[in-house]
Amino acid sequence: MGKDTILCVNGNVNTKRVTLREVAEAAGVSINTASRALNDKPAVSPYTKAKVLEAAQRLGYRPNRLARALRYNKTKTLGVIVGDIANPYFSMLVRGVEQTVREFDYSVILQGTDEDDRREKEAIEVALAEQVDGILITPTQRSAEAVQILSESGTPFILMSRHFRDLETHYVIMDDQRGGYVATEHLIQRGHERIAILNGPPHISSAAERYAGYVEALRANGLEVDERLVIEGCLTMEDGYHAALRLFEGSHRPTAIFAFSDFVALGVFRAANELGITIPDDLAVVGFDNTIFGLCTRPPLTSVGGSPEELGKMAAQLLLELLTGKRPNAVTRIKLPVYLVQRGSS
Repeated sequence: MGKDTILCVNGNVNTKRVTLREVAEAAGVSINTASRALNDKPAVSPYTKAKVLEAAQRLGYRPNRLARALRYNKTKTLGVIVGDIANPYFSMLVRGVEQTVREFDYSVILQGTDEDDRREKEAIEVALAEQVDGILITPTQRSAEAVQILSESGTPFILMSRHFRDLETHYVIMDDQRGGYVATEHLIQRGHERIAILNGPPHISSAAERYAGYVEALRANGLEVDERLVIEGCLTMEDGYHAALRLFEGSHRPTAIFAFSDFVALGVFRAANELGITIPDDLAVVGFDNTIFGLCTRPPLTSVGGSPEELGKMAAQLLLELLTGKRPNAVTRIKLPVYLVQRGSS
């Protein structure tokens, strides 16, 4: 088989792209009718639409997105930029986005930043170069430069999971401060007073707000913050592992840990296992985000959060409404409720 040969889905060999004209001729309709049928437009009978779809599938027709973009000034693609694709929270978030946009015949260009602001700028540049119709982004928040780039581009965008207090931007987030309070209060009610927090970097809005909830719960119950039990900068499983080792090796060991995320909590489990610390008898652990990974630990992980998938769906729906003019340009801020999912780790 020559290097320029294409094998179509029905097994037939073709050496060129099947055109809309060929689909129309095979179905016995005009090009305009074929186009309307393939784009699910009105004024096409079910019988005609079925003929066109059958011909398109038989011939191996693929819509020319570039031609569509030139005709309608839309690429039907969205840029999705998240912090860490390996993190189960972001995986579930993106799944929610994809489930929503697929229903509207949109495709997704997914990029991860690894929480690096330089990679964040590169990801934005790639998305804009691809002429995406809109962007969904979880900003690194090391600065507001990324948001400024997006604002100046004129491309609609939605912030997911994080937000800037001083910037007028659309966003969908969890109620992180409430989540921090709920997690800490749960541990206090279980009899714990030495409660450590393995928090994310303080420049991230979700980390700052979860810490505020942690402090609020301690003080509401007559407890003071012990700075020896506060560790910042935890985003990955490795971060959680090394932070937990530091706590366990210190002279003021905690009896409970509130982890910034389920991903960080997995690192705590690893450290505890290596040192022979039993969860929850020797140490209670509460995570955040309520990801599916929490069901895979032994014992299962208690976690606070809403649904990452639901957040992704809502952010995608908001962006699509902006793109179609169904929602006014006034800034929309959505904060999703959180709840405690109690399992064996606490």
